Amino acid sequence: MMRRGDVWWIDFNPSIGGEVQKVRPAIIVSNDASNKMMNRVQVIPTTSNTDKCFPCEAYIEIDGKISKAMADQLATVSKLRLKSKIGTLSTQNMLDVERAIKVQLDL
Repeated sequence: MMRRGDVWWIDFNPSIGGEVQKVRPAIIVSNDASNKMMNRVQVIPTTSNTDKCFPCEAYIEIDGKISKAMADQLATVSKLRLKSKIGTLSTQNMLDVERAIKVQLDL
């Protein structure tokens, strides 16, 4: 089962315009009750491009490497797009991702 805070390889293809592309890690941010019952999850894609970090982004560590979570690319995806689990974010990293989501959604 997928859980909130887990990081998975996700196939975002096909994509259109400015949507995130290719197979890349993404963080599951939907709640665990939905993750269990629904056939889709909400995710935040990540990037290895860490030169700049905007308020709607957060630095995270995945498998010993620094990446950046992009809350401006928050997406709902079918569970069929999830390929394999990479790991789980630390509590502090997840708090940083939650802060970025709040900024992006003006919560």
